[in-house]
Amino acid sequence: MITKDDLLQEFGEVTEVHGCYFAKYPVATFDLHCCLRITDSQDLVVVSKNINDPEFASSMALEAPARMPHDRPTVFEIPANAYGFTHAMAVPSTYHGFLNQIGGRANLFLCLPIFRCEFSGEESADEFRLATTHVVPVYEWDRTVQPKVSVYFDNPRTGGGTDESGALVPLRVLLAEIDNLSGVGDGFIEITNYRGEVIEVLSPAEGHYVLIRNRQDEEAMDRARLVAAVETFTTG
Repeated sequence: MITKDDLLQEFGEVTEVHGCYFAKYPVATFDLHCCLRITDSQDLVVVSKNINDPEFASSMALEAPARMPHDRPTVFEIPANAYGFTHAMAVPSTYHGFLNQIGGRANLFLCLPIFRCEFSGEESADEFRLATTHVVPVYEWDRTVQPKVSVYFDNPRTGGGTDESGALVPLRVLLAEIDNLSGVGDGFIEITNYRGEVIEVLSPAEGHYVLIRNRQDEEAMDRARLVAAVETFTTG
């Protein structure tokens, strides 16, 4: 269990609001604002980059389940807020490096506000680190939605592609690959969203696409309709 003395030694200055401790951690050109809730069963830290909002941070910390598993993420709903987040996700200490110099951090969960489509809630520690490093800027509370998108594709024209396990990519990269696919009759893109659902995209002619749902339901559409369908599929 982390103590207030541990926090004072780490941060130098700590304040208390709504039963949570607050501290600031300067990092290069920005500040990380930390909200810590300490209990007998588990500790929890909420972190934001350059946004100091104790009310929101503490409300999220207090919404977290009292006992969370130590081998996987926990996703839970949070009240309506100014940032538009719908859920929060807490991950155990093996998923993150906050306060890693404190001996009692084994029960320290990192709690992040999220848009539900950004994570499945089934991520391994490695998958979580990959997503938070390359796709979702989780400490930026003013971010736009960054849905979890995995693509398996092959484009003989550009030489681009992945193996069958696919690759996690930002939505903007997927949309660029849709443009690259235009008119490549022997290419394809298979898209998996955060729910594990799959759609496929083909392009038999320049500017013309076919969207395949459920591995069999085909619908021809232009780029604008396809992009709208893909965005709904990945964020809905």
